[in-house]
Amino acid sequence: MAWSLCAFLSIGHGLAYAADAEEGVVQGRVMTHTAPSHPIVHQAVHLEIVERAASSAQDTVTDAGGRFRFRRLPVGGIRVFVLSTEYGGVRYSGERLALLPDAPVRTVDLVVYEPSTDRAALRPPVVFAVVEVARGALRVSVVQRLENPTDRTIVSSPRDPLVFPLSPGAQSVRFLSGWVDPRVDIGTITDAFPVTPGRTEVAYAYTLDARQSEVAVPWVFPDGAGEVDVLVADVGVKASADGLAARGTVEGPTGRFLRWSGGPISPRRRVVLRLHGVPLARDPWPAAAAAGLALLLAGGLARSLWRARRPAAHA
Repeated sequence: MAWSLCAFLSIGHGLAYAADAEEGVVQGRVMTHTAPSHPIVHQAVHLEIVERAASSAQDTVTDAGGRFRFRRLPVGGIRVFVLSTEYGGVRYSGERLALLPDAPVRTVDLVVYEPSTDRAALRPPVVFAVVEVARGALRVSVVQRLENPTDRTIVSSPRDPLVFPLSPGAQSVRFLSGWVDPRVDIGTITDAFPVTPGRTEVAYAYTLDARQSEVAVPWVFPDGAGEVDVLVADVGVKASADGLAARGTVEGPTGRFLRWSGGPISPRRRVVLRLHGVPLARDPWPAAAAAGLALLLAGGLARSLWRARRPAAHA
């Protein structure tokens, strides 16, 4: 009888362990990577569970070692888990996690940084633009890359936001990616998003009316620019530029483009692209298709040029 009781308890313990092993767990630490790196104690951590038709959330607080642990999570299925925390006034999110039957436990660090308002620490931005030509109009798609070489997040505020160039007369401005609360403000775009260490990119697109066959597209860079690359669709329109040099042609997903580039550009300096022979009579792009194509075209060409240029930058 004693043996039977021991056997029953052993079997019961094994079943309980097996049941616990089938439950998902997301655990880890909240770590600041601002030197000296250390765990953040008593920090609120949020876990969002995103499924097909619904989402739910759980919250916890890190312990004295900066550790957190979410237990009894569903395993398998079509769902992802996203960790986030707010630190120093900035919301930080982790990568999307999946809990699978063969990997029901995920251990990750949720990385945060100390905040800084020293915007001078940012390197001059790199700006990439694609100019497409239609009858009576131009579409300009822009990707701007900010680089933060420090180990702190550079924060701004709505009273003193980041400023991005916008050509005079810009219409139908579309914010494609990377923005928080963008606003068009007197020929510029402003937004107060945080710039974390590393690279941050924003993308936007707009149209310009072409009432004459000769069109000037000016930009003024409020904080200067480390480099400016402009591609113009090679559709028979002649191009010249003030402040940029001709760099031949490049092949893109929709054809060939004339390339103009230059840099560094000093703050408030004016750069002007001049187009000659723009066809007149309005022939606008469908708005939804234009926005999607702009992001694919500008983003893809920008990354191709930046990758091609990267080895030379380290030489």
